[in-house]
Amino acid sequence: MHNSFQPRRVLGLIVLLAAWRTALGQDLAVSGWTQPALAGAAVHFRLNALNTNDAPMAWAFPCEIECRLTAAQGERESVAKITAARNESRSIPADGFAQAEYSLRLPEALTGDVVVEFRNLALGRVVLKVHPPEVVPGKQRPGESFVHWLLRDAEPAEAGTDMSPGRFFKEHIFGYEPFYFIAGTESPNAKFQVSFKYRLLNEDGALAQRAPALKGLHVAYTQTSLWDWNAESRPFYDSSYKPELLYSWNKLVGGCPTNWFRLDLQGGFQHESNGKAGADSRSLNIVYLRPTLTFGREDTLQLKLIPRVWAYVVDLDDNPDLPDYRGYADLRAVLGWPRGFQLSALGRIGDDGDHGSLQLDATYPMMRLLHGSFSLYLHAQYFTGYGESLLGYRERTSMFRAGVSLYR
Repeated sequence: MHNSFQPRRVLGLIVLLAAWRTALGQDLAVSGWTQPALAGAAVHFRLNALNTNDAPMAWAFPCEIECRLTAAQGERESVAKITAARNESRSIPADGFAQAEYSLRLPEALTGDVVVEFRNLALGRVVLKVHPPEVVPGKQRPGESFVHWLLRDAEPAEAGTDMSPGRFFKEHIFGYEPFYFIAGTESPNAKFQVSFKYRLLNEDGALAQRAPALKGLHVAYTQTSLWDWNAESRPFYDSSYKPELLYSWNKLVGGCPTNWFRLDLQGGFQHESNGKAGADSRSLNIVYLRPTLTFGREDTLQLKLIPRVWAYVVDLDDNPDLPDYRGYADLRAVLGWPRGFQLSALGRIGDDGDHGSLQLDATYPMMRLLHGSFSLYLHAQYFTGYGESLLGYRERTSMFRAGVSLYR
């Protein structure tokens, strides 16, 4: 058996591997395409960032990737959108990789072999076998009665628009105000808050495609409760129920991972009440405007300033002197790292310049403890001033509590 070293063959193999890397777009590659691919539906794929350096590198996945799709029927433009809620900059270890999932809607007119070109990334072309849909959602089949068409398939069947629990929560339910459970030693010693917001429009729906600005429309709900463990039978001292309708304008200015400044804006209508009757009844309605100014990149120390101004609407029959304690504005400041320790301060003052309050919250992610076993935050809170509860808004209190939070 003859075995010899051939330099030319080795050199040719090296050139071939280099060409293969170049075809993948240097350190980028795509994989995991949805099968089967249907015209008019969304397909999903993964963008992989490969680090071939000898040291770790930072990489921020783009929010959108411009694509050109070409088939026998012609040429179309489309945009692949990242499916994650945030496109944070990630640290990729040496010889390692990171990946993110994207969604790309295929035009209804293109079927067969469709060539996908990535316009703003150095990636090679991808050829997809696109099949025509068996049934076009929302259209009546030949010979089908109107009643049957109206009742069947009311929920769309395209990938990304079905109502399976996983995709439903991922595309519609988001964190809103801090979500925590904390406790102290003095009555009422336990305090918890649950909060979330729901996006009204489907991401791939016709209304969202024709008027993208409407995707900022949400409904939200926040509940803050004080629980008196020290009292007999451990009753709830008071709860505030806050449903609201809001509109958010994200990334009005900045918003890319490399930007040092970002401006978001939110406005809405909020109702708040404690659900009690008689002399203990408390309620109010406000319309508000809340800008968010963020200083610092996503991978550095950040300062967020979140002022909010509001006006009371409808009568304050249950608590006419509430503006003396709540005022007409508050200010939240958050200092820390987006994925590390954060310190938050929320302050407000009555309309006469007195009866103020200050709440300090310190949080630290437990994801780094016990090898990432818990998706929680350690949470410590100190409140001093008036109005920690809606029931006792005229009372001055000071309280320290500690516990955990799910969202901050």
